[in-house]
Amino acid sequence: MSLALVLAEAGHPRRALREIDIAAPALRGLPAARLQMQRALILDRLSRFAEAMAGYTEALAAFRRGDDQLWQARALTNRGVLHAYRGSLRQAEADLRGAEQGYATLGQELALAQVRHNLGFVLSRAGDIPGALRWYDLADEYFARTTRPAIALMDRGELLLRARLLPEARAAAEAALDAARASRMGLFEAQARLMLAEVALAEDDRVTATGQSRAAHRAFIRQDRPAWAALARYVGLRAAACDGPAHLRQARSVARALAASHWPGPALDARLYAAGLALDRALRGGRQAEVAAVAAELSAIRAAGRGGPAQLRARAWHAEALRRDATGDPAGARRALAAGMAVLDRYQAALGATELRVLAGGHALDLASTGLRLAVRDDRARAVLRWSERWRAAALRLPPTRPPDEAGLAADLAELRRVVDEASQPGATRVTTLLRRQRAIEERIRSRSWRAIGTEPGTGTGAPLDRLVTALADRTLVELFELDRTLYAVVACGGRFRSRALAPLSVVTDELRALRFALRRILLGHGAAESRAAAAAAAEYAVRRLDDVIFGGLRSWLGGGGLVLVPVGALHAMPWALLPTCAGRPVTVAPSASAWLTAYSRDRTARAAAAAPPRGPHPVLVAGPGLRHADAEVRRLAEALAPVEALTGADATAEAVLKALDGAPLAHLAAHGEFRTDNPMFSHVRLADGPLTVYDLERLAHAPGTVVLSACDVGLSAVHPGEELMGLTAALLHLGTANVLASVLPAEDLAAQELMVDVHRRLAAGDPPAVALAGAQAQIGGGLDARAATAAAFVCFGAG
Repeated sequence: MSLALVLAEAGHPRRALREIDIAAPALRGLPAARLQMQRALILDRLSRFAEAMAGYTEALAAFRRGDDQLWQARALTNRGVLHAYRGSLRQAEADLRGAEQGYATLGQELALAQVRHNLGFVLSRAGDIPGALRWYDLADEYFARTTRPAIALMDRGELLLRARLLPEARAAAEAALDAARASRMGLFEAQARLMLAEVALAEDDRVTATGQSRAAHRAFIRQDRPAWAALARYVGLRAAACDGPAHLRQARSVARALAASHWPGPALDARLYAAGLALDRALRGGRQAEVAAVAAELSAIRAAGRGGPAQLRARAWHAEALRRDATGDPAGARRALAAGMAVLDRYQAALGATELRVLAGGHALDLASTGLRLAVRDDRARAVLRWSERWRAAALRLPPTRPPDEAGLAADLAELRRVVDEASQPGATRVTTLLRRQRAIEERIRSRSWRAIGTEPGTGTGAPLDRLVTALADRTLVELFELDRTLYAVVACGGRFRSRALAPLSVVTDELRALRFALRRILLGHGAAESRAAAAAAAEYAVRRLDDVIFGGLRSWLGGGGLVLVPVGALHAMPWALLPTCAGRPVTVAPSASAWLTAYSRDRTARAAAAAPPRGPHPVLVAGPGLRHADAEVRRLAEALAPVEALTGADATAEAVLKALDGAPLAHLAAHGEFRTDNPMFSHVRLADGPLTVYDLERLAHAPGTVVLSACDVGLSAVHPGEELMGLTAALLHLGTANVLASVLPAEDLAAQELMVDVHRRLAAGDPPAVALAGAQAQIGGGLDARAATAAAFVCFGAG
């Protein structure tokens, strides 16, 4: 029996069965039942799932008769995992809960950790990412004292892949492969290669995906595991990205093989992939009979997939939308797209962590693109705006959530500040050790945040257009979006909506990249005078070019009032005040028209409350360490805005600043800032005891009304599919701050101080933030020296 188990784990299940057969005649009673369960486990590995299920059930009955509690728990564990693979998640959870109780009673720590991990696997299959992570982390408390098994690493990698945490998923798959190879577990080595292929495919690394899927396929064939071999073949087909008739035949063959294995999830996925290929070929060839045939298959897939993963159901609705549009039913196509989006809205809302919500937006790419494509084709500007809004920055429409262990998160953030502060001190020793410690703490903070649970359903809508028109008044909304690598704009002004294509997106992003490079050279003083002069000339050309490409075809549509700009992709990093069309007029930048409308409503409410007695909390002024003129800037502002709550020097700690920020009507932070491109959730401003990060801000009970960040680069955000944003500015807007003034570039200290003092003078006089910023920028004047570039780099985000 022991040799059989070792052979099975090493990837030789046929030889393992022969050892079982040799042992069988010598055993009776409970030992024979244990042997039967071993046989069932090996049959399970061979994809003979029906025989395995029967074997587990029969053995379990014998263990119950013989009151063998340990082997009862083992049989329940194995049967529960098989139920999960076959999609019977309720039965899986029931079996695993029974096993958990048995192991706990017997004091079996390792087995208890393994079954808790398997409970996480069940929730992962159900699409419950926070729930799965809670179980995985509970199991890891034990595995951390030993060695995390390869199968546990693979399961975590699969979950991270579902959450679109692709770098983390790849690291888990590679670690699982290393662990399986080190322990010579050929069975799990093949599965780890398949996991790595799936992650590589999601990252569009088709070379790795093809190589690893082929290696996995060869191993599964040698191991006589047909279901796994079919799954590896399916991943290889998707990596090949062909569209010929041979590819379609192979896709259908793989779908049949997976269906025959009674593995419903992968089988439905493969059927949908094959149906999508068939539909695409039929549409391109104008073969309506084939389109009708695919329709029946899509209906069957949707029926079979009810209750399945949200991503699969959404993909099925997308294929159905394409089918309906091709058969002359565009209204039906729009209903199908809306149904698919509603599925993903509910999935996104169930996630609590900002990072997971943002990344989940990528699942809706195909649905939203098709909806936009239909609206653009019909030349209906209102519909274009609705579909642009339907997907855009959806995570910001969801209410913020808090991590399940706030005390633990606060302790981790305090430790992170201590470590970062120590590593940054002049002459610090153990820097490498401290940086390694910093990475470990950051990963712990991220993992803790992922367990947060969403409690509200997705709103599923963008800005109501009638309310939007009323709120805009004399402003003009310019919402940019990308479709098929082309930049488009939809403009709303005076109750009228218009849209048009502008240019290839690459033209705009290339010019913006050149502009930002030149401006950084100017602001940071890089190079000799001749080099900086060349940078200024390059910046001037890029500014003219960007203004012409973005606004040249729209100028006749723009009113004379302020602009509400909703950028796309890299344009979130645009210093808009440099563009001639924007210079001198109030400009506010928002993640979406819906987000602007929400911020505008908050701003009106806050202004009304501020005008009525009694007055609320005082403005908050903060000076961080190591920034020249920060203390002087705060002193000048304190004189102008008194009474204030000022935090400077050693008093400007993270906890003190958070306490002051909570519900403050106005906050000004003059500090060093950093936008973390590797992980925007750790973007921060530097305080007396270390960094104040996005995770810190998410702990606020009440967001400050208006926040001015007098720091470098903190207006930047990481942009993910669906214009989902992560960074300090996005976090404050999500929490409920109505206006954020921040820079998207480095800032020259004295110029920033001059600008900030003027901005606050205008705010105190009653100017809205966008008006105040535009006036202060105009006072400094144009040009492209460091002073003017610093002023132009500040952007008003939110209501304006």
